Amino acid sequence: MKFAVVQHALRPAPAQDLEALVLAVVRAAAMGAAVVFLPDLPAIYEGPLADELVRRIAAEAPSVEIVTAQRAEDAPAHLTTTATALLGSGIVLVGDDAIDLDVLRSSAAERPGVLLLAPGAESELQSQAVTELAIALSTSLASLVLVAETDGAELGEAGHGGSAIVHLGQVLAEATAGDDLLLADVVTPLGPPEAPEAMPEIPPVLLQRLAAHRGRKLDVAYPADLD
Repeated sequence: MKFAVVQHALRPAPAQDLEALVLAVVRAAAMGAAVVFLPDLPAIYEGPLADELVRRIAAEAPSVEIVTAQRAEDAPAHLTTTATALLGSGIVLVGDDAIDLDVLRSSAAERPGVLLLAPGAESELQSQAVTELAIALSTSLASLVLVAETDGAELGEAGHGGSAIVHLGQVLAEATAGDDLLLADVVTPLGPPEAPEAMPEIPPVLLQRLAAHRGRKLDVAYPADLD
């Protein structure tokens, strides 16, 4: 089954973001994608434009199922019913949940086949570390790990790209800067790795971010590992 991951370059206004997302989904549909994964965009998903996004995509790309990386009140969130039927069971982790080892371990207990991460990298170093983590998670937690991100933010704010599609340790597609559309074709339904490896360690730069967000100081042996 063919699917797509959208990397979205942030626009000055939510209405412009919406137009760009619709165009990306329409393009993905034209290329044969059955499911399209969208990054975390609270300005759209948590406001009056959410219904408009769904309406526009239903009208202009009716054959496509979209999965939005939305923040859930109770982590982990799960893929929508249609996407689950097409791809297999899946979990969506947004923000710090995507890089929290306790949350990742809880997710592994559900034996998902698909893991969608939208951590909102705050620097290029974080973005690179997320890709490293995604590769390790594809052999330990879910066989297909997707990273759906925005791009174009200032340093320290969420939006530094790094979108990717990883399957069983192999990077099938990786985004460049700005807007990008990643496509892959996989045999479905997907499940967890047949012989899962141990859960990976979280890269130091991501541990530093978690500590900063939680008002703690990270004690590390090698400060050069941090941004």
